[in-house]
Amino acid sequence: MFQKPQKTTADQFLGDKSAIIVDSSNLHPLHSRPKFNIYLAQIWNRRHFIFADARGRSFESPRDMLLGRLWLVLSPLLDVAMYGLLFGLLLKTSRGVENFIGFLIIGVIFFGFIQGGLTTGSGMIKESRSMIAAFSFPRASIPIARIARQFLNNSLPALVALIAALAFQWGTPPGWEMLLVLPIYVLIHIFGLGLALIVARLTAFFPDLKSLIPVAGRAWFYVSGVFFSIERFATNPTIQEIMILNPAYRFIQAVRSVVLYQTIPPYDTWLILCAWSFGLVAIGLIYFWQAEERYVNVR
Repeated sequence: MFQKPQKTTADQFLGDKSAIIVDSSNLHPLHSRPKFNIYLAQIWNRRHFIFADARGRSFESPRDMLLGRLWLVLSPLLDVAMYGLLFGLLLKTSRGVENFIGFLIIGVIFFGFIQGGLTTGSGMIKESRSMIAAFSFPRASIPIARIARQFLNNSLPALVALIAALAFQWGTPPGWEMLLVLPIYVLIHIFGLGLALIVARLTAFFPDLKSLIPVAGRAWFYVSGVFFSIERFATNPTIQEIMILNPAYRFIQAVRSVVLYQTIPPYDTWLILCAWSFGLVAIGLIYFWQAEERYVNVR
């Protein structure tokens, strides 16, 4: 007698009328770029994770540093002392500036917040390539989380800067205008996010630009009126107008106005600061999103 051949798995599958045919038109590559509105929705849906990650990593102290978190404050204060000695005392940039120490403290520390977008974005994609390759998520979450972490970390040196600046004009009590530092602080970090998004994409595909970022940052520092009055040193009206267009100068002067001089920045200054912040972050998001599917190939 001959045994009846058994059906193979393939025969059973082909004979199973309950099999589901997948519509391939609804499939897409794992690392494809979604539409921009969907991309923004994906970021929004991950907002709790992004800010939980930023909060969990904020105020971290390097394990090999004895003073730990104190360096968040000590580092900018040492920079202030160095620039005060070099420019204020030796090069006499302090002439004509009331409360030069407070002027310098606000300039150095708040410019560091603005510049943070440049340094944070530089090389960010390459540093995160293992996570990008392993998971499917909107890559813009990475710079957003980094800037959110900076927002929390910078709160302590910002508070120290305000207290120290006011301490050097003892006798002049702070006015209610000082509360306006809060929206300026928020706008600075929104501006920094726009910078981080742009720099992250640029350095992902042009790694040599990482060497130029520190040079650009130093040049930006020296033309932003951090340690001198533009009105005194930029005597040419055209050069002065060009320097005043610098967003870093605008942010720093706005903080000085409300803290040192108890003066509310004019309406057009607020419009300019908002335009720089929200305009740059919009440009940065679009620019970053356009290369979304290419970040997985960065090595």
